[in-house]
Amino acid sequence: MGMYHLRCMVTGLPLTANDPATAVLLTRAGDGYRPAALGVQGIYNCYGTVDAVREDVNAGLIWAYVTERLADGRLVVGAGESLEPTDTVDELLEVVERNQEVFLHDGHEDQAEFEPALALDGAMIHHALIYQPVWDALTAPDHGTVDELFRRILGESAIAGEIYRARLADVAAQVRQLAGVNDFLVGRGLRWAPPGEARQRYPTDLGGQYDTAVLRRFVEEARRDTADVEALRAAIDEADRRVAEREEEARWQERSRDGTARRTADGSPTDPSTAVLAALTSVEVKWAVAVDENGDTIG
Repeated sequence: MGMYHLRCMVTGLPLTANDPATAVLLTRAGDGYRPAALGVQGIYNCYGTVDAVREDVNAGLIWAYVTERLADGRLVVGAGESLEPTDTVDELLEVVERNQEVFLHDGHEDQAEFEPALALDGAMIHHALIYQPVWDALTAPDHGTVDELFRRILGESAIAGEIYRARLADVAAQVRQLAGVNDFLVGRGLRWAPPGEARQRYPTDLGGQYDTAVLRRFVEEARRDTADVEALRAAIDEADRRVAEREEEARWQERSRDGTARRTADGSPTDPSTAVLAALTSVEVKWAVAVDENGDTIG
């Protein structure tokens, strides 16, 4: 699908190149989805997932589980895909992202013929993506044991049980993070879902890149939807700042394309970089007329 933008599953905030985000592996549960593992943090790569995944205990446990399931044949990689024991969680998420393509067939007869890029025990693996400042802001308060939180959030997932059964104490912080996000979703009637799932609160048109006007609309929509959630204000302000940077970059590109000199009241260029470029150009021209083709001074 090439490079494309997404939206945070929780708030609808934009996910564009190099935005920090958490990925949560999902499996089907009835007509919806549920988490199958704790979240892994990375950077949105504009190809539908995150890379540069943080190498921590959680990522290590997930990858150890993947290599075991590849070895016993329960985890099946589709034709044309590759996932080797020497890879990392980054490569796992790249293959998981390819399962997004099933949503391009949604409602069509050929959906049943879609070959999963990755399936565990015959079921497709998906993932949700959440803007990192949102994820951080919703971490559950420190009450209730980790065992209790894990059973409440992931107790019905056989996959999560196999991954974390003996290591819960080592991933306590990630359990509280996931619990906080899950409680927020439940409290607001939202659902876990992959980016391509049309029935979620903030669906995404897969394969599309949004201009800055649309990115700005996503931020304002998130601000309205969460106006009563003080904990998310800083996260939305951060998204607002990142969109403002992209707006300024777009304005600069437009000025560069139209070639129009933007000047202040005293006649100087609006952008300092324009003045520097003009000065350098002037020096180059003077040098060109001051020497001949052999570099000798003329006159």
